[in-house]
Amino acid sequence: MISHDIPTPFNRGGGPDWGRLMADAKHKWVMGLRPGNVEAFFARRDPTDAVRRERAHWLDEDPEKYAALTDAAHSPLRETVELAQTLGVSINPALPPWAQLLELGRGWEADFAWMHPDDKGDHRLIGGVVCFPSSWALRDKLQRTMSETHHPVPGLNAELDSKIETFFARMSPGVAWLRENAGYSRVPDLNQHPDRPRPPLGKTVVVDEFWIRLEHQLLLKLPISRSILFAIRMEVVPLRRVLESPATAAGLARLLETMPYAPAEYKGLTDAREAIILLLRAAESDTATDPPDDWK
Repeated sequence: MISHDIPTPFNRGGGPDWGRLMADAKHKWVMGLRPGNVEAFFARRDPTDAVRRERAHWLDEDPEKYAALTDAAHSPLRETVELAQTLGVSINPALPPWAQLLELGRGWEADFAWMHPDDKGDHRLIGGVVCFPSSWALRDKLQRTMSETHHPVPGLNAELDSKIETFFARMSPGVAWLRENAGYSRVPDLNQHPDRPRPPLGKTVVVDEFWIRLEHQLLLKLPISRSILFAIRMEVVPLRRVLESPATAAGLARLLETMPYAPAEYKGLTDAREAIILLLRAAESDTATDPPDDWK
């Protein structure tokens, strides 16, 4: 059930928009938000339908591991089902809420969760479907605030915590925002739940054992519940693809070189970083080129 390198046209030809993502490649924690389009984000992009088949596999195998629905999530679930129906996903609203949640998880290619404001205005995770996590478990995060959810990320709270909550509070219902987040892995599996063992990145890593897990994220405030719909499309990119563009390779090398020890350790890069940087620097040329035409 391994799926990887599935075409996902986030720009014209498919693949990441490296020119924007690497515009300032020095490592720093940023929100990096820009306006988005809900219909475009949730549109099917996998012509083979392998992504949805894999999602159905994990939800059939262990729905309690990959889905969660608290009482507070029933209202945002109804709103999200209505949204999905307008986007072409067929879900019977007469089904019990849990069954609707699973159907939504099978119908979309993206993972999703809801952050709902508590009595103090702090947004807490109240449910969703996450089949392709990057070393975290949905149920471990239930009822946690954004600050508590990000507690293991070195330096992130200090940089972004108050900004995130302020942004959530000021969001206008129905207006979508997009951002990206990158992780790294030695295997291309979409599902990297902490219960699934996988080899760590180490000093012996070679070019075909390094994968960038690029999360394309959407934030949308729902009009009735005022919950934040947080959706994630996972794109897995092989390092070999990055090496085809000297400019992109140089950008990633700079990002890794400027990443402090704590974030590098959190992202599992401590032992592999030097080897990966050498591979990236070797791909550079005297005149850096643009990404390949099919990436533009």
